[in-house]
Amino acid sequence: MGGGAESDSDVTEGPRHALPRGRVDWALCFYVSSGAPASIRALFSEVVSPRVGCWSTPHFSCLILPSSWPDTMGVTCVSQMPVAEGKSVQQTVELLTRKLEMLGAEKQGTFCVDCETYHTAASTLGSQGQAGKLMYVMHNSEYPLSCFALFENGPCLVADTNFDVLMVKLKGFFQSAKASKIETRGTRYQYCDFLVKVGTVTMGPSARGISVEVEYGPCVVASDCWSLLLEFLQSFLGSHTPGAPAVFGNRHDAVYSPADTMVQYMELFNKIRKQQQVPVAGIR
Repeated sequence: MGGGAESDSDVTEGPRHALPRGRVDWALCFYVSSGAPASIRALFSEVVSPRVGCWSTPHFSCLILPSSWPDTMGVTCVSQMPVAEGKSVQQTVELLTRKLEMLGAEKQGTFCVDCETYHTAASTLGSQGQAGKLMYVMHNSEYPLSCFALFENGPCLVADTNFDVLMVKLKGFFQSAKASKIETRGTRYQYCDFLVKVGTVTMGPSARGISVEVEYGPCVVASDCWSLLLEFLQSFLGSHTPGAPAVFGNRHDAVYSPADTMVQYMELFNKIRKQQQVPVAGIR
């Protein structure tokens, strides 16, 4: 996996990301974050592979790699903004975006993060009342060629977008939970080295909450820049400024990755699901 130019013979099998060449990693479609347990590798090599069609080697439809993709990203904090008293979700979003614009932030397009929940199929559970496990399949518009699969209390898998097709083939093992689709959509803002995304979280036609994501681009180690990130969050969130995300403590001095952001979104979506608040009026 050198950094030099590669001939077509360097990679002869398997789907490719539509990404610049220069590393063999780009031609491989799947990886498991560092530290993934052997049971996860066994699931995909023994259960998935015989059902989806494989490469000739290593007898697996998607080659598992160490945690080398996606690229590192700036340290990011994802939090929930409460709806302002007497205001709707949309009105609160407008208040937030107005504050950002007053600070000098500029609009830079839109974003979307979505999540669908899958549970272990009943046919795969033992007869001892074994509890099923959950898996969250997520997409992020910042990474349009990728799909993130987060296991409950487990590793994060990153695959190409064909992973959704793979889940259809795995319906005997994982089944989509009814009405589980949840997503956040909104506007991206750039302010100096900060990228801010304010989104409306929806389930079906109803708005259920507000997400705020702030990324500090120049730094990739959370412990090195959390104080600066916190100060910026306070400038427009005020008393609703969140504490340090749990994922920061787990990473210590490790390089921050997009998978860490998706873990935060998974936690945010689960929190909103469990709040069981009276549905807010849908956005027009």
